Amino acid sequence: MSSAKPKQLALLTDRHFYPLFWTQFGGAFNDNFYKSALMMLFTYSGVSLWGQGVDVLNNVVAACLIVPFLFFAPLVGQFADRLDKAMLARLIKLGEVAVMLLGGVAFYLQSPALLLLVVLGTGIQSACFSPVKYSLVPQLVQPAQLTAANGVLHSGTSLAVFCGLIAGTVVMQFDSGGVVVGVGGVLIALGGWYSSRFIEPAPAALNAPPLMRNPLRQFARSFVYARESRVVFSSILAFSWYWFLGSVYLTQLPNFTRELLAGEGSVVTCLLVAFLLGVCSGALACHRLSRAKVDPAVVLLGGALIAVFSADLAFAGQQFAAQYSAGGELFGLAEQLQRPLFGRIVLDVLLLGVAGGLYSVPLQAMMQQQSLPEYRGQIIGVNNVMNALFMMASAVSAIVFLGKLDFTIPHFFLLTTVLHSVIIVLLLVFEPVFLQRLRERVGVKRKL
Repeated sequence: MSSAKPKQLALLTDRHFYPLFWTQFGGAFNDNFYKSALMMLFTYSGVSLWGQGVDVLNNVVAACLIVPFLFFAPLVGQFADRLDKAMLARLIKLGEVAVMLLGGVAFYLQSPALLLLVVLGTGIQSACFSPVKYSLVPQLVQPAQLTAANGVLHSGTSLAVFCGLIAGTVVMQFDSGGVVVGVGGVLIALGGWYSSRFIEPAPAALNAPPLMRNPLRQFARSFVYARESRVVFSSILAFSWYWFLGSVYLTQLPNFTRELLAGEGSVVTCLLVAFLLGVCSGALACHRLSRAKVDPAVVLLGGALIAVFSADLAFAGQQFAAQYSAGGELFGLAEQLQRPLFGRIVLDVLLLGVAGGLYSVPLQAMMQQQSLPEYRGQIIGVNNVMNALFMMASAVSAIVFLGKLDFTIPHFFLLTTVLHSVIIVLLLVFEPVFLQRLRERVGVKRKL
């Protein structure tokens, strides 16, 4: 029983895999380090641009990290299919070094326009790197390691994002925070480029399609490739729904904490840590649960658990608000820990993260496994576009239901849970491989 875990974590020292892991880890950390530092600067220093307030600027920052995926991910996806992916990774990481050098200048000058330009640059390099890194994974690991590698990569990325957000927030509380961000960003980018130099060559498939100059026609072609396999396209849609869910819960968690739990910032941090630990645990557990295979049944398990714990989180939040109405007073983590119902909420958030990891990692592995090598980069580029669109849709849905229709946050969570349950049922009905694999796993259990 204990052998599965060491084998999976041994990927961190595997010369075929660890250069990609640390390259990705550094990039994810850097993007969020710079993003959170910039938001702190806009929030507390009084910096403004074109007369806009901090709320508008912070939303522009978020958009600069999402919108580039719509344009650059499918474009670079075709290059990933035609060129050596390791070489592309090194070029992209050199670009990150240049962006971070400009970021240091922007923080020194405290120029809002230049700062936003740098954020856009980090978003572009992330969008370019995504189809490269995920199409690299099947070429760097054995088929039996595909789920394990995606689990490690997903966990590492989640950890890097969280650490980057915390680090950027902390350093900007000091007078020399801008200098630390500028110098630190360059050093981390250099580390990512250095790590990328050790990624093994990953040549293009022999029959990869030719490059297209027209980006719209190129995306249309990539979309056709993605639609050729029902399993691949279903995985893309289901994985994009995961990003919708993640955006809903992570965006609303601070308001949920303040309005229903009457919690201070320390309570939000506690819930975010619980969610992070859950996602990492769930992502790493996929390898054991799938028995070193790419198993659609694990997706269904994760999907069912998401429905259970998201619904319970909504009900627990309502009960907490009714039981501990504070009349506007906010409480810290120490006070909240004394309330038994808060433990249930933390457990819901933790297990919601576990379920998300179980749901998402096999879908990513299915995309990679079922995609033809000559189209894989373009298909992952299509996946990135769909992810971005679903994240934008989550923001629009929050504006409509919370802002226009006056839904409470628990009711919005319950609506999301109902939609999620419908999507899981649709997967069972319209994609035979999910139902077939579920029957096989249930059959094995009955025999035991």
